[in-house]
Amino acid sequence: MSEELSIQRTISRYAEGASRADWEQVLSTYMSDGVWEIKSFGAKFEGHKAIQDALHQFCDPMDYIVQINGPGLIQLSGERATARSVIRECGKYKGRSEGLEVLGFYADKLQRTADGWKFTHRVFELQGMHNFPLSPPAPAARP
Repeated sequence: MSEELSIQRTISRYAEGASRADWEQVLSTYMSDGVWEIKSFGAKFEGHKAIQDALHQFCDPMDYIVQINGPGLIQLSGERATARSVIRECGKYKGRSEGLEVLGFYADKLQRTADGWKFTHRVFELQGMHNFPLSPPAPAARP
């Protein structure tokens, strides 16, 4: 498998795991001392435990979140790489008829390991965040 494809798989594995709240899968994409940063919130989480705690904090108020990433623009440099990808997240708040949309970019630094490419540092760059009412379900058809 090409190195670029392997890196894209890491990015996609993160998004797919985050969409299923599979924190073990998400954390498997990071080095043990990896960093997740959200600059617009002034937040920086270092290491698996801190990242997992932050994921719970952000996701526990939601019934679900689905993250979709665009193909990354990847630059290789030996055992290290950088990637930049577009992200769209949509979700529904628990107990509310309200949704959330988050738009932005991830700027990533990765390192090749025996288990594949892993993030050493992910920086989320927020472009927009929107709450919106959800449409009520359509009335059931009468017989």
